[in-house]
Amino acid sequence: MIAVFSIVCAFSLVIFIHEFGHFFVAKKCGIGVQEFSIGFGPRIIWFKDRSGVVWKFCLLPLGGFVRFEGDSNPSSIGKSIINGNPPARNFHGAPIWARSLTVLAGPFANILFSVFIFSVLILLNGITSDKPIIGKINIPFYNLNIKEGDTVLSINQTPTHSFSEILRQYQGTDRTEVVELLIKRNEKVFKVNAPNLFQPIVKDVEMLSPASRAGIKVGDLILKVNKEQIFSFSELKNYVVQSSGKPLVLDILRNQREIQKILVPELRPIEDKDGNLVETLRIGIIGGFAFEPERNTPDFFTAFELGLLTTWRVIYQSIRGLSEIIKGSISAKHLTGPVGIAHAITDVSKNGLVPFFSLVALISTGIAVINLFPLPVLDGGHLLLLLYEKFSGRVPSERFMQFFMMFGLALLLSLMLFATYNDLLRIIF
Repeated sequence: MIAVFSIVCAFSLVIFIHEFGHFFVAKKCGIGVQEFSIGFGPRIIWFKDRSGVVWKFCLLPLGGFVRFEGDSNPSSIGKSIINGNPPARNFHGAPIWARSLTVLAGPFANILFSVFIFSVLILLNGITSDKPIIGKINIPFYNLNIKEGDTVLSINQTPTHSFSEILRQYQGTDRTEVVELLIKRNEKVFKVNAPNLFQPIVKDVEMLSPASRAGIKVGDLILKVNKEQIFSFSELKNYVVQSSGKPLVLDILRNQREIQKILVPELRPIEDKDGNLVETLRIGIIGGFAFEPERNTPDFFTAFELGLLTTWRVIYQSIRGLSEIIKGSISAKHLTGPVGIAHAITDVSKNGLVPFFSLVALISTGIAVINLFPLPVLDGGHLLLLLYEKFSGRVPSERFMQFFMMFGLALLLSLMLFATYNDLLRIIF
């Protein structure tokens, strides 16, 4: 029940933001609005406001629309765009600039919403510092005299001046040897003999990955792969790469109890050292150092700047991923549809509000990108028609509009079916 509630909340929130962008700008531009709908099908909850707009929440919350005055259908494409001289409050009678702003407002609202969420999450979680100060400790099962806030002065008698130096120096040591850390806590300085701090500990699990489907959790310690004991995350990575896609049996320590999981590595896109997207065998487990750097709370403007940068990276990576699929560099099987997104929401909702809203921000950005594609029903298709009207001085012919709609809808449905097929394969197998 919680999973269903999370899915409905996530989709409804993103759709509401998108449609409210259209609604708000249309009102400001003097365009009349008749309906504001979240979802399709029979309405569950509805009311009419003082301006006459019908607000409704429908049975299938997998989309939404704002119906403007003069629309013959929720897509704002119909006979009213072609025939007659519509009144001023009619969407098709408004100036092209007003219609263009109204259309762009939906994707823009989604982008602003993503920036807002990422900024708030950055304010809540803080940003990492490069000072040699220990933040979160990911090895609670070790009885080490190390606490959050401790400063690492040296490793094996080599001074450390930043957290980056801690990582570099530790990576240069033998993973099987005990390392001497010089720790400062308040005014006290003491030595700690630490074992391997690159243990195969799960720090994060990628959505819709083999690890996620197998039920791997953050904090799991991987003891063995195919009955062979491992001592570092790099050893686990080697087993995955050399598996040729065959199942791996993992022995895991979770809450002082050993359990066993079977995972099948799959080709997943990742950025290589040269910045290129390549497909490599992976299971979707993210590991790392046993200690994390200290996190500091940024000021509002820094958080907003980082939120803006994060949103831009999501947009860039989304477009880049799609272009690589078109070029054939990575497989089209990585396209995800509504079923896959719903499954991902179910996954992250188990881990608290921060992962949930992070995913909501990703979905919101994705909705913005997809809606700018130049296809009918999508906002990009509306903009393409408005661009034609602007430079030709006339609206497209009814015959062209019929072809444009049929072609676009057929393409969208094909992509949706293909993505859903991918989703079902990932979930079932």
